[in-house]
Amino acid sequence: MRTINLRRRLEALEKDLSSEPIVLLMPDGRTETLPGHNDYVLNLLGQALGGDRTPEMELIARSQSSTEPGGAHMIDLVRALLNGPVDDGRPEASTA
Repeated sequence: MRTINLRRRLEALEKDLSSEPIVLLMPDGRTETLPGHNDYVLNLLGQALGGDRTPEMELIARSQSSTEPGGAHMIDLVRALLNGPVDDGRPEASTA
């Protein structure tokens, strides 16, 4: 009996967490929303690491900040990866 009750509670919690959208604050003051379901943010992180530039990724790159379910900061990490320095193939200068 307890296993069934625990399973229902976990499913309800998962449903609540996965239904909250991600809100992006854009430079002009408007907000954009992205779905916050399941592995969506993890997939975005993988795309950023792979160098993908989809319309969603461009929206994240242009945003100033975000509000994520549970107070997470994964979109901030995705934004940092998208807006980070570009490797142009030249060796970096030594600061020594």
